[in-house]
Amino acid sequence: MPFCPKCRFEYKQGVKTCPECKVDLEPHLPEIESIGDYVEVYMVSNRMEADVVRSLLEENEIYPLIRDLRSFPVLPDFGRRARLRIAVPVDKTARTRELLEAAREDGALTSQGRFL
Repeated sequence: MPFCPKCRFEYKQGVKTCPECKVDLEPHLPEIESIGDYVEVYMVSNRMEADVVRSLLEENEIYPLIRDLRSFPVLPDFGRRARLRIAVPVDKTARTRELLEAAREDGALTSQGRFL
């Protein structure tokens, strides 16, 4: 699956350009491949909330990958159809869950997102 080199979102095969960053997608992110295994921990329905999650995690030195599984990456999917999945290194899973739970409790994240 291709990645945006700027925002690090992963898109479905066939998508050529990041709809948000307006840059060409790359087949892989070499610096990510050497880090180790990632696990999906959270799912959201829109890019704005995914960016909030990414910022929160990066502030805590957790560097997520965000997979965009929508058929049309510029349109939001809601509820059970949420298709933006956040993955983090396996060894950061517990800390990620703590941060996301705290962010939901204090209102920084909506209750629309779901833990996986």
